[in-house]
Amino acid sequence: MAQLRLELLSVYQQVILTDIEFADQQSVDQALWKNVYHQVIERFRLHLKEGDGEPAPGVRTLLLALLHQGAVFFDALLQKLQTAFHFKLEDYMDGVAIRARPLRKTVKYALLSAQRYMICQGDIARYREQTSDSANYGKARSWYLRAQQIAPKNGRPYNQLALLAVYTKRKLDAVYYYMRSLAVSNPILTAKESLMSLFEEARRKADQLERRRRQDGEGLWRGPAVRGQVRGPEGARVELWIRPHASGARRGGSESSRESEQDGELSTLSASDLNKRFILSFLHAHGKLFTKVGMESFPSVALRVLQEFGALLQHSPTALGRTRLLQLITINMFTVHHTHSRVEGEVRSVLHQQSTGLGLAMFALLLQRCTQLLRETPAEPILMENGEGAGQGNEADGMVRVSAFPLDLRELLPSIKVWSDWMLGHPDEWNPPPCNINGGPDVWRCLADLCNALARVEHEEAPLYTADTEEPEGDEELRLLLLEEDKLLAGFIPLLAAPLEPCYTDPHTDTGIAADCKRVTVLKYFLEALCGQEEPLLAFKGGKYVSMATGPSLNPWTERGKKKESPEKGDDVIVEAESSLSTSEDGEAEDDIRELRARRSVLTNKLAEQQKRRDKIQAVLQTGGQLQLEVRPYYLVPDTNGFIDHLDGLRTLLRSAAYVLVVPLIVITELDGLAKGQDGFGGGGNYGNGAHVRAVQEKARQAVAFLERGFEAREPGLRALTSRGNQLESIAFRSEDTSGQQGNNDDVILSCCLHCCKDTEDVLPETPGPVRLHREVVLLTDDRNLRVKALTRNVPVRDIAAFLSWAKVG
Repeated sequence: MAQLRLELLSVYQQVILTDIEFADQQSVDQALWKNVYHQVIERFRLHLKEGDGEPAPGVRTLLLALLHQGAVFFDALLQKLQTAFHFKLEDYMDGVAIRARPLRKTVKYALLSAQRYMICQGDIARYREQTSDSANYGKARSWYLRAQQIAPKNGRPYNQLALLAVYTKRKLDAVYYYMRSLAVSNPILTAKESLMSLFEEARRKADQLERRRRQDGEGLWRGPAVRGQVRGPEGARVELWIRPHASGARRGGSESSRESEQDGELSTLSASDLNKRFILSFLHAHGKLFTKVGMESFPSVALRVLQEFGALLQHSPTALGRTRLLQLITINMFTVHHTHSRVEGEVRSVLHQQSTGLGLAMFALLLQRCTQLLRETPAEPILMENGEGAGQGNEADGMVRVSAFPLDLRELLPSIKVWSDWMLGHPDEWNPPPCNINGGPDVWRCLADLCNALARVEHEEAPLYTADTEEPEGDEELRLLLLEEDKLLAGFIPLLAAPLEPCYTDPHTDTGIAADCKRVTVLKYFLEALCGQEEPLLAFKGGKYVSMATGPSLNPWTERGKKKESPEKGDDVIVEAESSLSTSEDGEAEDDIRELRARRSVLTNKLAEQQKRRDKIQAVLQTGGQLQLEVRPYYLVPDTNGFIDHLDGLRTLLRSAAYVLVVPLIVITELDGLAKGQDGFGGGGNYGNGAHVRAVQEKARQAVAFLERGFEAREPGLRALTSRGNQLESIAFRSEDTSGQQGNNDDVILSCCLHCCKDTEDVLPETPGPVRLHREVVLLTDDRNLRVKALTRNVPVRDIAAFLSWAKVG
């Protein structure tokens, strides 16, 4: 057996060294590994597992001897390969995916063979540790990393590194390497199944943690009393009300309330515990984006990711090293690439916008921390070439040296630079700006702040040279400057479009300082590119850079931002200045009308499906099933009477920063009419005498003024909603066409509440049992008829006084 193995090895080796191109075309390398080693190794491992045949110790000894002989053979073959084809592996271990000079054909094939032999060496080292019942895969990992550096566009080394990460229970590393094995020119497609398995495991753990949080810290409360509530037989309707402050992570609210809540919940955790929680939340969020399952809870999961990531970044020394940060950024880029529609010119899908929004939000947190560290770094007077000092002794006008960067800042710069490279290479992904994660930071404002902070940085501390610059005087040869992140992410498809220009530096220059100077230079170029867009996202105004971006915001309760619904948005608000539509005569108008009709048909079908779900729920209830309504008030929808009779109470709720007031546009229209003394009050009130009419008119004016001030100040807890569920950033134009709506104004208000509900077919029990609905919206009204309508549509409803008493605000 041993003699036959040696003869086979001799034949395979002779073929490889004689005609490397033929060996590559006929896959001689793979045949050598499979026939001589892999099949024999797997047979031995099967004997060890089953325990039959020869005694286990003898089988283990034979297997270890075979592995040792294989390691010696492949090590010798690597040396012979270099000698036969006149190259050195060390010259090609820099991780560069594209060479400045084309390789000789024989060297190219030899390098590919060398990579396969290194992977074989890694497999042998991995088998040796498993046979010895050890988990020290350091040697195997070293071989796989060397193989990756030779040909970064091959996915096999990343797949093997992912296996090691799975063995050692490093889930984030495993996800990172599996994604790397997919996003290359020669991908390993089976990695998709492995990712699905990892994400499913993360989902189960996240669900368990969420249930534990609810059991340990969530307070359950009876809802506020309501007059006229009728329960069906056997208690057919049960409502469970949960106060917002009892939940672990709240959405929305003011910036200060979110920060204080985050500090209270996360500041008590150690860096290690916080890191574990963040990794689980991060994998949970990306699992939803990758599998497209459970997207209804993605906004809350994404917000938790941002909160935990922001808290981690505040630790000093940083709890996330540069390698870990690069992995996180890479996973974000892969997810955007994975969810991107390949149809040119197609509108971004909601899934694509959510993945891009998460990546930009995490990038914004990195920018915030980077800007904070830059501002804390003291400035120094810089001596100019003419001998004059910058700042002339005024430290405020001095410059920050790159060599003075703190260690935490040096850890952040590679990740920020990589994401900037990605944005430069893929402008269509972020311009026009995509939807933001609700509650996340404004990335464009963060970029403007960083731009102002970088203006104080002297990025020419270490001289850098490109192909266009003149070489310095002297006989010293320049040294190619390769950034660590560029080598690590070589061959990664989302970054292949990034503009990478070779950069050189003096041999005596400190490599670390030169690398940071290069990163700062790239960032400044990127920020200038943002200012130079056709519609600039940054601009220099008033002596500083400011954000000019006016991107859309995600609808926080549904995914109604899909392109299928876009044609309806233009019909919600009537702008008198645009009373007529211009039509072209070249046939384009007819195509547009045809497309709009098709989209309207899609919307009609969607509305029919929603009604079908509601009918199913109602059918279950009518057959004796119990309805359990879990109410977590967040969106409060007041009617017109609420603004007339309880304006102070609504002010109190808005100031609490625990809720969002969602004002239907029809309510604002009614308030406008009352403020002008017009008849036809839609709320159903009876204002007979003149004194009362004047009092109502004054209260309506106060309510309108309150709303106008709130929307002008962009109050985060105040939103306007059309009857079709579209948000308005301004109420300057607030005349809504409700001619297509059925029913009266109360029905329009109720339809706004229904847009905040997310009933799906999965609420129906597979076995006989209660139907459980989740609600975040509460209708606030004193109108008995409207309350009855709301109860029949399973919309929680309370009067404002009772809700204030229950919420314990004010």
